[in-house]
Amino acid sequence: MDMNKAKFLPRLGATALFLVLASPPLRADNSVPLDQIAAVVNSDVVMLSEAHQRAQVLRTSSKAAASLAPQALLKTAVDNLIMERLQTQKAEASGIQIDDVTLNKAIESIASQNKLSLPAFQQALQQEGIDYAEFREQTRRKLMADALRKRELRNRLQASGAQESDAAVEQQYQAWLLELRNGAYIEYRIPVETGSGLKLH
Repeated sequence: MDMNKAKFLPRLGATALFLVLASPPLRADNSVPLDQIAAVVNSDVVMLSEAHQRAQVLRTSSKAAASLAPQALLKTAVDNLIMERLQTQKAEASGIQIDDVTLNKAIESIASQNKLSLPAFQQALQQEGIDYAEFREQTRRKLMADALRKRELRNRLQASGAQESDAAVEQQYQAWLLELRNGAYIEYRIPVETGSGLKLH
């Protein structure tokens, strides 16, 4: 591993670390390798490179995920990304937007958490082979999903008259996410384990 990378990654906050690992891997000649579609989510897609790198994040952050077989871990990573896409799509359809001022403040906060100025943070990303424009858009999508979650939880609390516990409201939100997934068009392009073995969906 490149020593600069080894020194940079540990300083990244959780959001920045995830976004670094979620960026397409680069070849030695800095060209992006050919990618494949791992899943189709309505009109959007999840790329295989994203799934592999999300699997790496899950493996290093969760003991349960680290214990999974490689194929099961990849499926878990794809499912994670599918839900992320669905929330972003729902946020867009609901009119939730993240303007550039809000986005810039969020990125400045990430840089500050890593004790870097914004120019130094941009340079650090560039040294990692990460396109800053793509980093911005990934951050924007995460903020949109976070805003959707806050809105839905707030609506559920208001509807219950604040009589339900936070745990009950969270359970309702998770049920809503499941409904969102069940109502979506999702097609796997990776082998998915079933009771009779592996097959393509």
